[in-house]
Amino acid sequence: MGNKRGPATAKGSNKKQPQNKGGGVLAGPRRFTRDVRGELRRVSWPDRDQLRQSTAVVLIIVIVLALYVAAVDVVFQSLVRLVFL
Repeated sequence: MGNKRGPATAKGSNKKQPQNKGGGVLAGPRRFTRDVRGELRRVSWPDRDQLRQSTAVVLIIVIVLALYVAAVDVVFQSLVRLVFL
Protein backbone atom coordinates (compact mmCIF):
# COMPACT_ATOMS: atom_id res chain seq x y z
CA MET A 1 0.00 0.00 0.00
CA GLY A 2 1.20 3.49 -0.81
CA ASN A 3 1.61 6.43 1.49
CA LYS A 4 -1.80 8.08 1.82
CA ARG A 5 -0.48 11.09 3.68
CA GLY A 6 0.96 12.77 0.61
CA PRO A 7 4.47 14.11 0.26
CA ALA A 8 6.89 13.57 3.11
CA THR A 9 7.03 16.51 5.51
CA ALA A 10 9.02 17.30 8.59
CA LYS A 11 7.55 15.96 11.80
CA GLY A 12 4.93 18.32 13.20
CA SER A 13 5.00 20.73 10.26
CA ASN A 14 1.51 19.81 9.09
CA LYS A 15 -0.13 21.24 12.22
CA LYS A 16 -2.35 24.23 11.71
CA GLN A 17 -1.02 27.47 13.01
CA PRO A 18 -3.43 29.56 15.10
CA GLN A 19 -4.79 32.45 13.10
CA ASN A 20 -5.68 35.72 14.76
CA LYS A 21 -8.53 37.07 12.66
CA GLY A 22 -9.37 39.85 15.08
CA GLY A 23 -12.91 41.09 15.51
CA GLY A 24 -12.73 41.61 19.22
CA VAL A 25 -14.80 40.05 21.94
CA LEU A 26 -17.98 39.77 19.85
CA ALA A 27 -16.41 37.89 16.92
CA GLY A 28 -17.40 34.49 18.31
CA PRO A 29 -21.06 35.31 19.00
CA ARG A 30 -21.36 37.06 15.61
CA ARG A 31 -20.01 34.03 13.79
CA PHE A 32 -22.29 31.73 15.79
CA THR A 33 -25.33 33.87 14.92
CA ARG A 34 -24.36 33.93 11.24
CA ASP A 35 -23.91 30.15 11.22
CA VAL A 36 -27.25 29.58 12.96
CA ARG A 37 -29.05 31.78 10.41
CA GLY A 38 -27.42 29.84 7.59
CA GLU A 39 -28.51 26.53 9.06
CA LEU A 40 -32.07 27.75 9.63
CA ARG A 41 -32.32 28.73 5.95
CA ARG A 42 -31.57 25.11 5.00
CA VAL A 43 -34.21 23.61 7.29
CA SER A 44 -37.16 21.95 5.59
CA TRP A 45 -40.04 23.53 7.51
CA PRO A 46 -43.35 21.61 7.59
CA ASP A 47 -46.47 23.12 6.09
CA ARG A 48 -49.61 23.67 8.16
CA ASP A 49 -51.15 20.26 7.38
CA GLN A 50 -47.96 18.38 8.29
CA LEU A 51 -47.74 20.38 11.51
CA ARG A 52 -51.33 19.55 12.46
CA GLN A 53 -50.83 15.87 11.68
CA SER A 54 -47.60 15.66 13.69
CA THR A 55 -49.21 17.49 16.61
CA ALA A 56 -52.17 15.11 16.58
CA VAL A 57 -49.84 12.09 16.57
CA VAL A 58 -47.84 13.45 19.49
CA LEU A 59 -50.97 14.25 21.51
CA ILE A 60 -52.44 10.79 20.88
CA ILE A 61 -49.20 9.10 21.94
CA VAL A 62 -48.98 11.24 25.08
CA ILE A 63 -52.58 10.42 26.02
CA VAL A 64 -52.08 6.69 25.42
CA LEU A 65 -48.87 6.64 27.47
CA ALA A 66 -50.53 8.63 30.27
CA LEU A 67 -53.38 6.11 30.40
CA TYR A 68 -50.89 3.24 30.45
CA VAL A 69 -48.89 4.77 33.30
CA ALA A 70 -52.11 5.48 35.22
CA ALA A 71 -53.24 1.87 34.78
CA VAL A 72 -49.88 0.50 35.95
CA ASP A 73 -50.01 2.88 38.90
CA VAL A 74 -53.45 1.63 39.92
CA VAL A 75 -52.29 -1.99 39.67
CA PHE A 76 -49.18 -1.38 41.80
CA GLN A 77 -51.18 0.69 44.26
CA SER A 78 -53.62 -2.17 44.79
CA LEU A 79 -50.74 -4.67 45.14
CA VAL A 80 -49.08 -2.49 47.76
CA ARG A 81 -52.37 -2.26 49.69
CA LEU A 82 -52.73 -6.05 49.62
CA VAL A 83 -49.17 -6.61 50.83
CA PHE A 84 -48.82 -3.89 53.48
CA LEU A 85 -52.36 -3.32 54.77
